[in-house]
Amino acid sequence: MRNMIRTYRGTDLFVHDRLLKPREVIMSHRLFRWRFGRSIVVVRDPRDMYVSFYHFQTSYEKPDRHSPIFEHFHHDPQLPVEEDFCNYLRARLLYPAHPWFFFSQFLDSWLNRPSTCIVRYEDCLADPEAALIRMLRFLGETVDLDRVRDTVRNTSFAAITAEKYGESRAAGQEDKSKFHRKGIAGDWRSYFNEEACILMEKFEGQSLRRLGYESDSHWVERHLGTQAPLSHESESRKAE
Repeated sequence: MRNMIRTYRGTDLFVHDRLLKPREVIMSHRLFRWRFGRSIVVVRDPRDMYVSFYHFQTSYEKPDRHSPIFEHFHHDPQLPVEEDFCNYLRARLLYPAHPWFFFSQFLDSWLNRPSTCIVRYEDCLADPEAALIRMLRFLGETVDLDRVRDTVRNTSFAAITAEKYGESRAAGQEDKSKFHRKGIAGDWRSYFNEEACILMEKFEGQSLRRLGYESDSHWVERHLGTQAPLSHESESRKAE
């Protein structure tokens, strides 16, 4: 989304290596501060977010082996991926490690703030032109539909992977070693076992409902294909 806005505006990529120029876009992981002014806040299904974090910290070609998360999680590639991911998820839900706050705290900080535009990653995937137009109007930009279409085309997953890695991949074509890994929504369904579902519902179930990803706590049973409500007591004791 940062690339979409800066491409539309025709500004350079800002990576905190120089003084900020007018109209440039800053991307950061921060809690709300009144001094920020107008902010675009990007959210996504936290289940997908944690899967993305998992691959970034275990499979990415430039891993940060000094991340504090490894004080609480030991990556074991010999385990079934669902079990290894569940161990990672437990650590992330119990111990904040860059960014130094939990997802629920992030939502508490940003939701319902003035001068803030909340954009869901999934909506951007479904209709990137509409998402970009909404952000541009929030920023007070004049909307040029031809430039919007060009921007969306030039910042698509296929275009970004071609530019960055020399080989274009369509969204859904996975390369676990790359920062731009897969580019889809709903990938969490391939990783969440029963234990992971119960952990997520315990710690971030309310976040799922606040953002409209689930309507109730029974998404766990729906995902697992069970009828009877599952008991959360054993996993709650383990997490605590």
